[in-house]
Amino acid sequence: MEGTVQYEGSGDVFFAFYNGDEQLSTMPKKDNPDGLVFDYAECSNGASVEWNSDKWAPLVVNLSETKTKCTLYFSKMYNLKEYIENLAEEDTTTLAYDDTSEKNLRYIGASPKNYIDIGDRDSSGKPILWRIIGVMNNVTVINEDGSASSGQSLVKIIRADSIRNWSWDSSADGVNNGFGVNEWSQADIMTTLNTGAYWSKTSGQCYSSSGNIQKACDFSSTGLTSSVKDRLAKVRWNTGTFATYNNSEWLANATYKAERSNHNGKEQCASSGGSWCNDDVERTTTWDDYIGLMYPSDYGYAVGGSVRSECLGKTMYNWYGSSPDCKGNDWLYDSSNYQWTITPVPYSSLADRVFYVSSLGRVDYSDASSAYAVRPVAYLRSSTQIVVGDGTKENPHTLKA
Repeated sequence: MEGTVQYEGSGDVFFAFYNGDEQLSTMPKKDNPDGLVFDYAECSNGASVEWNSDKWAPLVVNLSETKTKCTLYFSKMYNLKEYIENLAEEDTTTLAYDDTSEKNLRYIGASPKNYIDIGDRDSSGKPILWRIIGVMNNVTVINEDGSASSGQSLVKIIRADSIRNWSWDSSADGVNNGFGVNEWSQADIMTTLNTGAYWSKTSGQCYSSSGNIQKACDFSSTGLTSSVKDRLAKVRWNTGTFATYNNSEWLANATYKAERSNHNGKEQCASSGGSWCNDDVERTTTWDDYIGLMYPSDYGYAVGGSVRSECLGKTMYNWYGSSPDCKGNDWLYDSSNYQWTITPVPYSSLADRVFYVSSLGRVDYSDASSAYAVRPVAYLRSSTQIVVGDGTKENPHTLKA
């Protein structure tokens, strides 16, 4: 084996090394000062390379001819959080700090370049892309020993596409008339995402209507692999809501505060009872685990463009119009789907209502058993490193172990 690019000598395999477009004279060493990591390789004669990151060495496979040339490409690795924060110093069009007490840094506008490949592949081998919501501050991380570390800053991501339409929760006909319970810690879709078929990358039965009706769901090619799960942080999610139902209050900032309150989705109807409010499920306002859904405030704070200020001052219940065009300047908007959020809705006679983002662009609510689009949301570990792309679908940022 000769570390040269010429087809001379008696070697069977010849290597060339590149950092982007720059040819290197030798292969970068492990833990090199330039922060270069192996990206991909191309070989002649039908051969290919399997990279061993522990040994920091290429294994050439399918080698059948002499004088086979393999070109190894290396790229610089960046801490994802630091990369986004540094980018925000130059890019004020698609990145902005919100007006909350945490001052979270968010991707905004109709089409920011925030696609990321976290390592999963579909059945055809194509990357299952996610998008970066932003850098969230004051996050509580649950450590492996069960202790909690508060005040962390983590990158929050959302699946670029939904995993199809499913009920948020369903229930037996005698419980809230079969329309589900608006408590996330026991919701059916929460179980699917964190311990069920999606988490285990298998097939099974998922809830799809009222009265505990199910249908087949198959995540064997779209669920999470173990290597990707190792890159996710277990965090404390806020599952509070408003004290009362008043859609004129549903501004992004007010909704953000409500999500972090001690109010839950049943307290308004707990005393009135009735068949729409007769579940005996204990309500909580925080929940610890890996996979959630977006908040209504995530949708609100993703608005950008010249209408951002006006839209942030307008209740999201009225975002369906075109003046100002809030939805058209919000990358989380989907004109083809109703999208579930994680947040319950308080109501005087209902304990099954949950916020969603409609295909009209407004934040609205429905019973938990409705089958709407589910887009998993997660936080990446603080040590997450990437090889930088341009953030488009065609050239996303790429996570590295």
